[in-house]
Formats: sequence, structure tokens, C-alpha cells
Amino acid sequence: MNDPKHRTRRSHSHSPIDAECHALKIAVDVAEAWHKGSGPARPEVALGVVATIAMAGMNAQRGPELAQVLRDQSPEEFVAMARYTWAVTLHLRPDLAAWVHPLLTWLFDDTDQQLRARIKRIADAALDASQLDLIATDRRYTADLLGPVLGALRAPANAKVNAQMYTPGDVARALTALALDDIRPGQSFCDDTVGTGGLFRVAAETIRGRGLDPADMIWFGADIDELAVAATAVNSLIWQLGPRIVLYIGDILTQPDWAAEAQRRRAHFLERVDGLFAAAGALDFLKRL
Repeated sequence: MNDPKHRTRRSHSHSPIDAECHALKIAVDVAEAWHKGSGPARPEVALGVVATIAMAGMNAQRGPELAQVLRDQSPEEFVAMARYTWAVTLHLRPDLAAWVHPLLTWLFDDTDQQLRARIKRIADAALDASQLDLIATDRRYTADLLGPVLGALRAPANAKVNAQMYTPGDVARALTALALDDIRPGQSFCDDTVGTGGLFRVAAETIRGRGLDPADMIWFGADIDELAVAATAVNSLIWQLGPRIVLYIGDILTQPDWAAEAQRRRAHFLERVDGLFAAAGALDFLKRL
């Protein structure tokens, strides 16, 4: 899935600011499309649709053709594609299953026609805003798409995306430059208010700039917001942070040793996965979480 040989290659002159503005544009369009629909708020559904398109774009080798393929799908075909995409993704990265689960519950629902149509409308809005141009290229390393999408979905229909606070890029770069002053392969990076992983992204950018691979690092992140943590898990794939991701959902004030607890939970979860994935498959296993 993340083999560099299979990346969509495209020469580009886009700066990080360009990518961040593009992410905000996608977030606004997705939120407007979602808020137009009737039914429960369920921001996790729309966020999960955006995450699904991201994974499909990274898995596919057809490049620009994929956007048209997805647009041409019926709502039922899109949901079927989403189930297949996540089955493949979680087969390759079962360690992320428990964290991304909140974004995928709609895959198991007996969705009615109205919800399926709403899901497809979100997908079309993201595609029309050129999500794949951002995610299926190396531009994905220079922006957090899921953070603005989550903020926009949680805001009132007429609110601005910037109602949710984000760490300014220059501040984040300064913080990570200090934290990674003497970084070496195998070291860890920790953010105990991880949100959707914005500091992870900037840290990975810094690490790459020093000729190192983020996949050689260990990434610890905690947040009380399960949807934000789910977005961080997906972002870890988008930004290619590697397999050593350790996330924690909970209040770190009541669990000061959260990193050790997160490692324990991750190890326990992977012990369960080994047998149950083989018996039931990735998506059937997720139904049991």
C-alpha cells in the first residue's frame, strides 16, 4: 500500500501553504454537503468517507482516473468499495484497527437509501474539491486534511472552519525543531495533546529534511477525543509514519503513565488480532470491537 514504487508521482510547485489552503477548501465543501442532508449529525460518517477516499487514493495505481471511477459509482457501489478498501488497509496494518474503528461504523450499519445517498454526496463533494490531487501525491506530506474536516463537521452549518484552533505552522516547526534537535533512528516523538496529529506531520517533515525516515521513529500520541485519535491513525498512513504508532484515548491527567498503558493495550490488542483476523477477516473483526 505504501511502497514508494507505487506512489503517484507528479512534479509540483505547491508550497505547504498551498496544500493547507486546499485542505481547508475540501473541509468547507465536505461540511456544506453534509450539513445539507437530513438525519443525525454523525460527523464520524463524513470524516470516514474522506478517510476512505484517502486510502483508496493511496492504494490505487490508476492516478487521476480514480476520481472519475469513484464519481461514476452508485451509492451502493461506493459503500462496497469502502468496505474493500478498509479490508485491504487493515489486513496490512491490523495494529491501527482499534483506533480507526470509530470512523468505520457506517460500513457495518444496515444503511438506508437516504444515508447511502448522503454518503455518496460527501464523496462527490470531496472528489469535486480535488481531494485526490492532495492525497494521492507527495503533497499529502505538507497538510493535515482530516483535522480541518473534523473541525468543519463539528461546527454549526454556517460556521467557519477556523472555529477550531490549530497550531500555526511556524510555531509547530519551531517546537519540533527543538524537540528533534538531536534525532536519531529509533528515537520517539511524543505529543500528549495529539489532536489529529498536526505536530506529528511537522515532525515527520523535519525528519525527512534531515535525510532520515519517519518510519524509523516511534510515535506516541494521546487525546481524549476518539475521533481525533482515529484521524491521527489514518494520518499516520497518509504521512507514512511507519508501523510503530502508539496512541491513547483518555484523560492523561488521570493516567500520567499513559504511554506505558497505551503500549500494553496495543500489545494485548495485537494478541487478539492474530487469531481473529485469520478466522473472521479484518472487517468482521472490527464489528466485534
